[in-house]
Amino acid sequence: MKTKVHRMGGPVNRESVVQQVINKITDSIMTGELKPGDKLPTELELIETFGVSRNSLRSALQTLRAYGVIEVRRPEGTFVCDGVSPQVLNPMLYSILLRKSEAAKDVVELRQVIDFGVSKFIVQQGLNSEDQEKLEKKYYELVEAIMTEKYDINQIACLDMEFHSLMAQATNNSMLVMLNEFLLNITSESRYRTIKKIYSENDREYLVKAHRVHLDALEQKEGSNLDDALNFSYYYWKNSYDL
Repeated sequence: MKTKVHRMGGPVNRESVVQQVINKITDSIMTGELKPGDKLPTELELIETFGVSRNSLRSALQTLRAYGVIEVRRPEGTFVCDGVSPQVLNPMLYSILLRKSEAAKDVVELRQVIDFGVSKFIVQQGLNSEDQEKLEKKYYELVEAIMTEKYDINQIACLDMEFHSLMAQATNNSMLVMLNEFLLNITSESRYRTIKKIYSENDREYLVKAHRVHLDALEQKEGSNLDDALNFSYYYWKNSYDL
């Protein structure tokens, strides 16, 4: 069967050739010209389409493979990955870490942007009954773990991250889910430190209240305020970075 050749725009400019090839291929995916699971044209066809050298094309394809956008299936060829990969965010992670002195500040601001964005998205579209039930169930699991006499900080931290994962999933937006998972990964240690600090100050009720007021705001209960709920939830966590 003859492979359909996707044109993916015209030739690229000579400046930043590799990045422009990357941009054209990813744009073709976003616009639906290339769909998850589609086979890319052959190397020679892509070289002709973009008007670039073999080396430039291969560099672009290698980058897209590293990002988890495309995959090579030998001997069939190169295909668009069937699903969003967290690998696409790895370069962002490295750039944050390499900024050293500004890394903690950037992480705090990034969490605020994503948390506010996810939460406001849910409020705007409304929380359906299924997602609400899942969040309430996870909340009570978390409360039980927090209040038990023989508490386990690792378990509490895991339940906290599961609670936030469920919130992101309630948006039904795969990109928000991926961004949230990235955020959870890079803040997992700070979340553990925060919970440990809370217990050292005998303030476990704070953990219960922080999650309750956040969930009340998502459920749009009378008297709840999303901005206040989120700011309250950062009280201990921001201090875990000594900012």
